[in-house]
Amino acid sequence: MATKLIRSKRRGSRLILGLLLAFCLLAAGLAEAQEQAVELIVRGDDMGMTHSANEAFELAFKRGVITCGGLIVPSPWFEDAVSRCLEHRDWSVGVHLCVNAEWKNYRWRPVLPYDLVSSLVDRDGFFYPTAEAFLAGGPRVEEVEKELRAQIERALACGLKPDYLDTHMDSLETKEEFRQVVKKLAREYDLPVSGWCGEDREFFDIYNVAPEEKEKVLIEKLKSAKPGLYLLVVHPGLDTPEERALVDQNPDGLKNVFLYRSAEVRAITSPKVKKVISQRKIRLLNYRQLKAEGRTGVN
Repeated sequence: MATKLIRSKRRGSRLILGLLLAFCLLAAGLAEAQEQAVELIVRGDDMGMTHSANEAFELAFKRGVITCGGLIVPSPWFEDAVSRCLEHRDWSVGVHLCVNAEWKNYRWRPVLPYDLVSSLVDRDGFFYPTAEAFLAGGPRVEEVEKELRAQIERALACGLKPDYLDTHMDSLETKEEFRQVVKKLAREYDLPVSGWCGEDREFFDIYNVAPEEKEKVLIEKLKSAKPGLYLLVVHPGLDTPEERALVDQNPDGLKNVFLYRSAEVRAITSPKVKKVISQRKIRLLNYRQLKAEGRTGVN
């Protein structure tokens, strides 16, 4: 009886060891495959900014290679964006943390009553249009944290389940104390921060590429990319009267921005672009997947 029990325990131990070995080999194989693959996150920014932007995002998700999109919670068309996201739970969405409203004659206020975050707004209660104006207003760190937290909470209250955080423009990147606020919120809400997960976001930067060249340049980059994890940031929009009226007040803002945004939509929905991705077996992924694979790092 004792001998049978010992043999049974030995068989059980060998089985467990075998399973552990198999798991280790599988994990090593997956890691090796990731090291040899070109992986690409295609992140769209500024969902909710305009009706045209929301239409462009829907087109990009349904017919393009976009993998995730960030919502500007305080923006005028946020509710419309939420409705679309709730209808398409497979979309990976994030909160595009915002302390700026950069468009001439088209502005938005904080989520919180602006008298509670007075250091973040101009005399009319609107966000400042540029990073320089934001800094000149003397933003208080505690008010930055309150407003960003309110933006995340509003998204959650609407029924959304964000997969990541990122930041609108460069204002929250100008000082380490603001970066620490973003990092604190990321940890608190257990969300990765796009761009802080080991992605290379410089290689696929096509923001300033001329509209007529965007598709061509993107294809060239897709063909020449070496193994690694990349981030392509796009700003979906359409050529509509609404988008044509947008005028960026940043000193280096793009002129006729609608041309650039609509060209990016054409590029990321291009059959030629999708063909290269298929031929090269480029892996498209989002932050929901990256987190599930334990690869978000910063948190």
